[in-house]
This record gives sequence, C-alpha cells and structure tokens, in this order.
Amino acid sequence: MGKFLEVVRHRSGGRLQPNRAEGSRDQDRTSSSIDADAIRALAKEAEQGKKPALAVLYYEKIIDLWGETPELWISIAQLQRNMGRYEASRDSLNRALLIEPGNAQIHFEWGELEFCQKHYLQAIEHYDSALLLNPGWPLATARRADVKAQIIFEKKRDFEDEREKIAQAAQLDALNRLDVDQRIDAALFHPTRHELTQNHAPQFVRTFNGVYQRTRWGAGDVVRGAGSLRGYILSIVPYHRIEIYIDGQLVHEGPLTVGPVQNEQSDERLRKYAYNIWIDFSRFSFGWHKIYYRAVGTGNSVEVNLNWRIDDIIVDAPIADEFFHDATARVPVADFDPSRSLVEQVRSLPTVVSEASPNSYPGPIRNVAILRLDGLGDVAVSVPFFLHLRKLLPSARLVVLASADNADGCRALEIFDEVIEIDFPENPYEQGRYLTEDQQLELMEKLASYKFDLAITGMVSDRPRQLSVMTGAPVTIGFDGEDHKSLNIYYTSRDAISGANILNYAARYGLLANALEVWLDSGARVQRRNDLSRDLLRPYGIGPDDDFVVMHTGSRIKATEWPGYAELANRIVEQMGLKVVYIAHDESQRPYLSEDALSGGRIIFLAGLIPFDHFDAFLSYCSSFVGNDSGPGHLATLRGAKAVRILSARLGAAEWKSELAGVCLYRRVPCAGCGPIPISRQEECTYDIACVKDITVDEVFVEVAKQIARPDYAPEASAASQTTILASGDAA
Repeated sequence: MGKFLEVVRHRSGGRLQPNRAEGSRDQDRTSSSIDADAIRALAKEAEQGKKPALAVLYYEKIIDLWGETPELWISIAQLQRNMGRYEASRDSLNRALLIEPGNAQIHFEWGELEFCQKHYLQAIEHYDSALLLNPGWPLATARRADVKAQIIFEKKRDFEDEREKIAQAAQLDALNRLDVDQRIDAALFHPTRHELTQNHAPQFVRTFNGVYQRTRWGAGDVVRGAGSLRGYILSIVPYHRIEIYIDGQLVHEGPLTVGPVQNEQSDERLRKYAYNIWIDFSRFSFGWHKIYYRAVGTGNSVEVNLNWRIDDIIVDAPIADEFFHDATARVPVADFDPSRSLVEQVRSLPTVVSEASPNSYPGPIRNVAILRLDGLGDVAVSVPFFLHLRKLLPSARLVVLASADNADGCRALEIFDEVIEIDFPENPYEQGRYLTEDQQLELMEKLASYKFDLAITGMVSDRPRQLSVMTGAPVTIGFDGEDHKSLNIYYTSRDAISGANILNYAARYGLLANALEVWLDSGARVQRRNDLSRDLLRPYGIGPDDDFVVMHTGSRIKATEWPGYAELANRIVEQMGLKVVYIAHDESQRPYLSEDALSGGRIIFLAGLIPFDHFDAFLSYCSSFVGNDSGPGHLATLRGAKAVRILSARLGAAEWKSELAGVCLYRRVPCAGCGPIPISRQEECTYDIACVKDITVDEVFVEVAKQIARPDYAPEASAASQTTILASGDAA
C-alpha cells in the first residue's frame, strides 16, 4: 500500500492525504473528494493508454481508501468485461447491485456482459430490467433491438448453413451412383460457409523467423543483416505491445497492430494482434541465438504459446553483394547510422530501379561445381547434359566432383576444366555412399578454395545430394530433397500400365541444364500485333500524331496499389505536355484529377470495362505505360511498351519483374517476402504497406521521362487472333 500511495502522490502532485481515523471513510469522503478525483484521473488516463488492468487497480484503491459506490464497481466491471474477464465482471456487478438494487445502469451493464458472451435471452432480460427502472431509455431500447436482430441474423445464417450442407450432401450422394462419371471431383464444388471458416483457438503464431537453411551451425531459421520477425497473437484478451529479447537482451519494445480474425466461424470477440519487427542482426555473433517474445496485455500471466514464445534462430554472414541483388529484402546495413532507428533509415533509402531483362539468374557464374557422385552409367547418360552446360557457360570453369567409380570416365570426356575425385564408394549390400566426419571436413576445406558460384547436383539419390551445401556455392540447383537448394526440380513420370518411369535418365539430367538455361534467359520476346490499327483510339480522343501515357491504376491485390497515380497524371500533363489515358476500376479517382485536363481532353478517364482490342491498342501505341504489378503491365511489356511498373515487396523482385521493356520500381525492406498477407490481412504489415507507399511521385515521374526519351524497342511481330475478352481497370 505504501508503495502505491507514493506513486499516486507523485503523479497527483502530492494532494493525497486520506484520513485514516476510525470511521473517517464516510465522514471525510466529501472533504477528500479532490484526492479521490486525482486517482480517478489516473484511472481514466490508464484507460485511454490501453492499460485496463492498471485502471482497475486505481478504482479498487479508491474503494479501499474512501469506500465503494455503484459507479466505481460499474467502471471496474466494464474494464473487466473488455479484458475478457467475465466472471470477475459478474462479481463486480453483483457488488454494485448489493449497494443499489434499483440502479438501471447496473442492469444495462449486465445485459452488455451477457450480450458479448452470446447469452442473448439473458441479455434481453437485463435490458428489460433496466427499462422497467428507467422507462423509455433510448440506449437500452436500442441495445435490446440489437440483440433481437442478432438472434434473427444467426437463425437465418444457421438455416442457410443447414441448407448448404443438405445440398452438398445431395451432390456427394449423387456421385456415388453407378451412372455418374466418377471423374467428377467434389473438391471443385463451391464450399459451404462452414468449410470456408473455422473456430480459431487463442494462440501465438510466428509467420517468419528467417529462412530455413543448412549452415555450419546446423539447420534452422537463418537471418542475415537487416531482417524481420513477423507473427501475431490470436486472443480475446487485449494486448497492446510486444517485447522481443535475444539471449536475454531486450532488442525491441513496441505496439501491436490490431485487426480482425479472417474466416472466424463463431467467436466475434477474437482479435489478431500482429507484429512485424525490423532488426539489424549484423550486431550479433554468428551462430545460434535464443529469441523470446512476450505479448504485454491486461495481465501479468505468462502462458507459453499464448502470450509468450521461445524460438531458436541462426545468425549467419550476409550473402555477397553480387548475388541475389534483386532480392527485395536485401537491405544494405554497412553505412547505417547507429544514432538513427533502423526503420527510419530503411524508409529513407532510395527506390530501386530495375531494368527489364529475361535473365533472372541471381549472380555471376565463374566457377561451377557439378556433383556426379554415382556410377559410370550415370556419367555416360549425362553427356548431353554436360555438353549443354558447356554451351551455356563457355567461359565458366567447370569442375566435376566425381566418385572413384566414375572419375576416369569424366576425365575421358574432355569437357571439364578439372575433375575432383572423391573416395565415395557405394556399399553393394546397403546401396548407399558414406563419408566419415573427418572426410567431410577435409572435403569442405578443399572445396572452399575454389570459390564456387554455382553447384549443380546431378544425383537423384538422397545422400550424395547433401554434398551440395559443402561446396560453399551461394546458388545451388538439383533434384528435390532436403538440402534446401536455390532451385529444386521435382518430377514424376509413369506409364499407365505398370506405373514404371517413362523418363530416361539422360532426359532427367537434361532437366537441370534446361532449368539453368531458362533461368539465364526465359525466352520472352516482344510480340506485337499486326492486326491492331491506331484508328481504334480515335473515338477516345487520341489523334494519329498524339503522344500519350497509359496509366492502369488497378490491381487484383488492392492493398498494394500505388496511391500516387492522380498526382502523377496531373504532373505529366502540365510538365511534359502529353496526354494521359487514365484507366481506373471506378469513378472514385476522378475527383483527384485536374478538371481543366479532363475537360480539355488531355486526361482521358476510363472506368470499368473496355473492349480488349481497344485496350491492347492503347498499350501497343503508348509512349509509356505506368501501372502496378498486374496483368496489364505484363501485357504492356509484351507489346514492347516502355513501362514503369511499381512492385510491392511481398514477392521477390525477380519473380514478376519486367522481362521485355521498361523498368520496375521497388523498395528494399527487411520484411520483403510477406507473400499473400496484403490480400486479406493488410493489418499484419504494421507499416501500412510502406514498400509501395514510400515510392514517391517524383521517383516515378523521373523514370517515365527517361523511358519516353529512350528509342523504341525493336518489334517482333506475330499475328494474334481476334478476341472478345474485356479488360478492366483492375484486371489481374
């Protein structure tokens, strides 16, 4: 008590002087009201600061010092209800009711308590009691009507659910008839609401703790340089901040972002408290580290996997700068200022401008390790594969890691620059190849001096494939397995009679070379249509000599749409003197465009659907195209349009960057690779999709001007058939 009073005196300016004489509580309540008000102000401050447990403590101390009132117990009950402490809230309302049974507010609050627990009939009884004590009370009347409406809604929903179940059961039953084609797949039927939803349990979920890799310290979640830790807590108990410790050291303390729980079936109280924390891991030693998460909410309890979590991560050295340069998560940390926050410095980095290219291979290829640790027959059938590699990489140093069984066969081919022979015999009884710990250490030390850029694992069997990580190459290719290669190839082939494999080994190994070939050059080329006339654009206000920019502002993923299109359009019209064809999903963006430019035909605003051929003609004849990562942008580059495409960091930049023409703009952020999160769970970003919104209008304007000044790309025409497909402002 003494410590509490000391804190209150300090925060209330020393006004607290309760009279502790016998029987003085009731007598001095009025004279000490200013002191009670001081503590009450602290309670309100705690409520506003989302610290309900602290507010309850203040109210309880007021009761302890000056006595109880119904209003104090009601305030406590409301806080406890909001924290999900329903039994405690019930007890507090009971205490209030004992003091003043005829208080309508108490019965109303009891109705609220029952309503949030979905005890609808009990809630109505309490609202009725409140209305008996306070006839015509508008708030109680409205809440009673809300309960009635909710009962009707849930009955209708349950009826629809049952009707869907019956209809689906009838469909499934029909499939069991002998006269029904059994190739019909029930998995393609539209799911019922119950199949689309689930009852989520309170839990602590981590969505990203690093990339799972094999390292010298073991296999686990690996972080390098500036990285991100992401996840969320599902709970009916409110949480307002998260603390993260690494090896006991507090590395982050900050707010959680609150959002709804998608596809929750029944518990509307459940909320998602998300975190996305950027951390500079370069200040930690390489190797294993313990990471502790603590979600701070209304209580002090520690519940593992509910509000507390412990994980292991591996901190490893950054990948060399020349590899994975297009990785959106590659954030440079070498020149960071320790006096500024990581978030501030990352968000002040310039936007990356990536030139279009059909090459998506992530680095140089100077020294190549080819793992051929199997039999002589495997080498013999791999000759087409070897020759293909030599043709693809004429100046690279090709080094084969061969077993004693096939080393001489590799040398006889005279294809390779060097053959490294490894004593890796096959046990004829166990059909396996084995290396001792000393042999593996010796091999890794020897291979390190070659500084391999690429390792290609040609074996199909599991154990020899594990040697790919021992080469030290930052990029690895091979068949599926658990060695976590940069590019895994999965294949299955079988005949319809015996189930035997119908893909011979030479063809299988050829898949590896073909994979590398398309990685180096996807084969994409500009394809123009000879059948599209520019005359199609006359009705829209585009003359035969007009230069114009097409802006397609829509995207299938709404959260990743860039917000600067209207400002950019106005600037292009005023400063570059070009027309802008502004294609939007609906009319909502029109008010942000220049009225003079719209009325004068310098901005041609199109909302909704236009015929595909007209849309294609706009892309084919425009001076430049500006758009999101969406289907129209890819079609524009296919037609050779000098495109400026704006990519979010939810995927790697290389995956959907332009292959044929123009540039892509993207931001480097530690949390890149969040995948589908922005589609339906934007709140999990916690940075308001900074990877898109931090791209400025100035940056895009400069790139549009550069593209327009470039010479046209050489067309590679191909006839295209007529189509009646329609394009819209948010085509994907």
